[in-house]
Amino acid sequence: DGEYIIAGSNDNNIYFFDKDSSTPLWSYTTGAYACSVSISADGEYIVAGSFDNKVYLFDKDSSTPLWSYTTGGDANSVAISTDGEYITVGSEDNKVYLFDKDSSTPFWSYTTGGNVLSVATSADGDYIVSGGTNDKVYLLPKNKIEFDWSYEATNADVKNVDISADGEYIVISTGAYIVYLFDKDSNTPLWSFDAYQAAVVAISANGDYIAVGS
Repeated sequence: DGEYIIAGSNDNNIYFFDKDSSTPLWSYTTGAYACSVSISADGEYIVAGSFDNKVYLFDKDSSTPLWSYTTGGDANSVAISTDGEYITVGSEDNKVYLFDKDSSTPFWSYTTGGNVLSVATSADGDYIVSGGTNDKVYLLPKNKIEFDWSYEATNADVKNVDISADGEYIVISTGAYIVYLFDKDSNTPLWSFDAYQAAVVAISANGDYIAVGS
């Protein structure tokens, strides 16, 4: 609803704001660069990943983590479902982790063939998409520890991924600066295009629009 903002910084801090003030409601110092953050739709839960190899879960009312978990490498990317129930983490230890918010023990973890650079989740948490340095994007269903499909980009890291709220469409960008769009039911791209230095991609909730930062 736009009431709250979460930020991760190169000064090793996580900052939580109310939209009406530039003074943080709270901040938390991690052991290294806080590289990725995500917030539930109602603002109640915040997840952060850090280069201290940890993922942190917070309630909005406290700077004390509800829990933290140590991965085998930098926690490069995090995502949280709309209701805050499920947390996804992509790590430099080549793994994608899925957590329930009530436990710091992973629901499951899946080992990919490379450093996981980016993860995203559908609104209900049922579908997870990940990309990394093994040049592959994976579509992972929440309820089984194996991918529905994968796609190998042409000699290029999968730098950034996003999935529509309903889980129907996936967009990715690669180190070769190609953007791909997929339907969740197939690993054959619906289309692709070259975008110079494409680094960031995002897709609207209904999948009708894609934005690319280049």
